Amino acid sequence: MGIGLTALSVWALWVNHRDYAEAIQAGAPILLEDTGITAMYLAPIAYMGLALFGMCGVVVAIRGKAFVKEVSDKLNKVVALLLVVGVFGMLSGSYVANKLWAEHFHNQGYVECSQPFLMTGKWFTAVWVDSVSLCDDRRVLKLFGAGKHVSYINTFIEESRH
Repeated sequence: MGIGLTALSVWALWVNHRDYAEAIQAGAPILLEDTGITAMYLAPIAYMGLALFGMCGVVVAIRGKAFVKEVSDKLNKVVALLLVVGVFGMLSGSYVANKLWAEHFHNQGYVECSQPFLMTGKWFTAVWVDSVSLCDDRRVLKLFGAGKHVSYINTFIEESRH
């Protein structure tokens, strides 16, 4: 399970980075930043703890007897350390990663809207726009309210600008 979660984290981050790069390169008027996914940067540390715990359980099941107390104590300490560091890393790493992404988007000419939840209705989503007027544009808010995908909204904005 730990290995699978690690692979899932890496894949999700790769897709997320690719989507940001494509949107910036295309000059999308609106970017939606998934601020919750940044917890996955350091999550594999905790997943390694889960994987070690699972592997030890498999070894004990195959052997038919538990590890000696000294080995068991050391394994428990390593697993606990990985889990604690991983969970702490997920929280602090997410904070740092979100700051770095905000700086990156700002350097690309985007401005963050102050009320992203009111626009999108989603938690852990930041809205970045190339023009601050889009944050309060009634047409854009109406499209978000209707559940339209950001690619549709961007196409609508680009067509209305021409």
